[in-house]
Amino acid sequence: MKLLLDENIPFSYLKELKKSHDVEHINQHCKGFTDIQVLEYALKKKRMIVTLDSDFCNFRKKEHYGIIKICGDVANPLDALCELLNNIRHTEVKDVYFQIGGNKKVYKEEKLYSKKRHKFKHFKRIPIILQCIKFNS
Repeated sequence: MKLLLDENIPFSYLKELKKSHDVEHINQHCKGFTDIQVLEYALKKKRMIVTLDSDFCNFRKKEHYGIIKICGDVANPLDALCELLNNIRHTEVKDVYFQIGGNKKVYKEEKLYSKKRHKFKHFKRIPIILQCIKFNS
């Protein structure tokens, strides 16, 4: 899977994720980009964004190659991220928003469209079970 780590993701994640994925850190190429510039860069490079920034939730309706938002209540975020990545296929991430944590749950949100005009209707939220995930108290 092609990943783009946002500036708030520690560089230490890079080494672990590179073992099984094609990974870039935004600070390697585009330090100081705004969130929308990060989204545009990821779209151009066809990369899934991994972030701690809740502002990326606002981009769920826009076109993207997947967004994974990690919340602060996850005790082992790198392990949870690796497990999630191992359980999804790169073909099923386009325009899908994943959230690890947040109300002590993991879920993905897929866009649903109206049948008549193929316009965005709403999101379908699907819970995901991760074995390794633990939450801070």
